[in-house]
Amino acid sequence: MTAQLPPGVTHVDCSTLDMPNAYVVDDGETTLVDAGWPGDESTVRDGLRAADVEPGDVDRVLLTHSDADHVGTLARLTPELDAPVYVHEREVPYVAGDRLPPWTARNVVGALHRLYYRRLDLPDLPIRAVADGDTIGGFHAYHTPGHTPGHVAYVHEALSVAFLGDLVYGLGDRLKPTGWLTSHDAARVEDSVRTLCRRAPDFEYACPGHGPPLADGSNRLADALR
Repeated sequence: MTAQLPPGVTHVDCSTLDMPNAYVVDDGETTLVDAGWPGDESTVRDGLRAADVEPGDVDRVLLTHSDADHVGTLARLTPELDAPVYVHEREVPYVAGDRLPPWTARNVVGALHRLYYRRLDLPDLPIRAVADGDTIGGFHAYHTPGHTPGHVAYVHEALSVAFLGDLVYGLGDRLKPTGWLTSHDAARVEDSVRTLCRRAPDFEYACPGHGPPLADGSNRLADALR
């Protein structure tokens, strides 16, 4: 069951391909967390309007990782969107357009992302590197490698929300770790889930990159490995 998120957090339910999620957070500043495929532009714009903001009102973009289904709309939101984009330091070169994602790992999925990146318009925006433990506005960054080497989860303690990207996905009323087919290292995914449960403060809302946001977030995450 999809959670009713707290005031200030808007779920943008994208409809293309693997149906990624984006989120708009208003805590006095406006943050876009992830951004869907290029074909999700109208959905993301509608989600911003539902939060009563326009692309030009966004103060920052937080990327949980550099896969095309989380980066795709950013170039299409410019030039109205004029905000820094935060991504883990290991994945800055991909979003900056300095290097293509590797062919290797993730079975065929890694190769597909590399091919897609060859024709992906990347945002002409400042790209800022994120490291484990960084604080960005009201968000705390946790390096959670496994799905990709530079995957990051962002926890907003004041809003009691964790933005989990593709560390896990929502399936009904449960969270499930991202599996071997789409992950660089599925064992590290599970290690990252355990580590995040140990390190992060309790949070009420779990917001995955795919599937419904869920209430009772910390417990749902802990139950993901059972």
